[in-house]
Amino acid sequence: MAGWHIGVIGGSGLYDPGELEEDVQQIAVGIAFGMEYLDSRIKTPDDIKAHLGVPFLGLIPIVRPKDAKGGAPLLDRGVPASFSEAMRAIRTSVVFSSAAEGSRTVMITSTAPSEGKTMVSTNLAEALAQAEQRTLVIDGDMRRPRVHEVFGFAQEPGLSNVLIGAVTAQSAIRKTDNPFLSVLPAGHLPPNPAELLGSQKYRKLLEELGREYDWIILDAPPVMAVTDAAVISNGVGGVLFVVGAEMTPRRQAQVAIEQLAAARAKVIGAVLNRVNVHRHAYYYAQYYRKDYTQAYARSR
Repeated sequence: MAGWHIGVIGGSGLYDPGELEEDVQQIAVGIAFGMEYLDSRIKTPDDIKAHLGVPFLGLIPIVRPKDAKGGAPLLDRGVPASFSEAMRAIRTSVVFSSAAEGSRTVMITSTAPSEGKTMVSTNLAEALAQAEQRTLVIDGDMRRPRVHEVFGFAQEPGLSNVLIGAVTAQSAIRKTDNPFLSVLPAGHLPPNPAELLGSQKYRKLLEELGREYDWIILDAPPVMAVTDAAVISNGVGGVLFVVGAEMTPRRQAQVAIEQLAAARAKVIGAVLNRVNVHRHAYYYAQYYRKDYTQAYARSR
């Protein structure tokens, strides 16, 4: 037996182990590419532009719990500089996308829960207020409200209480530490949120508040969860669509955009939220300012 070459018998004789290892590596690479192809989640700004057909207005880096002082990330709570810069860039995009004179009303929504629409709503409102724009953020999610938690207010009285005539809008609106930023919480959770949000009284309230504020930011429920977002979307100046990075399947987001279009909503654009720039720097470097991209590279 001495002198025999040990190998694997293939279709044409002996198969060198080195060639076998190389083929296994090629198969593994092929499987990896195949899995990436089958993964339909939206990951990049290019996915938004290609599959949703709406303008891309910016990306927001993920904020780790230890970097969010006082709970939810908010611009005035010492969040990372990259987060602040991203929100101010989105503020600029929203301002240029909403050129109407007088009050401008923007509804924030997403495909499904947990994509970060409330975080975007509250921080966009904060960014506008920091630019000395009189801004009111309204919690229009009367099923799972969170705006009051972000600012540390009580949930009641709020929007629902105003709409049923229990309190006035002035008594329900809360002032924040920023003199340009006010908050109207959701209020008591009603059994019929869609009916209240689709009522003439709601539209009249929005019109009245529009005379007092430069901007109204409305945090709405997710599109695919309930009908509320579609009901109120055509009564606002524009809709900002939030997409959780590596969370949302393309087809579900497409259906959500189609539902908004059917309601005659004006989608001004989408933002990609909770982006892990550390893990996928090659995806996002071209969309980030150079100095922040370099900062991420140094921190890895």
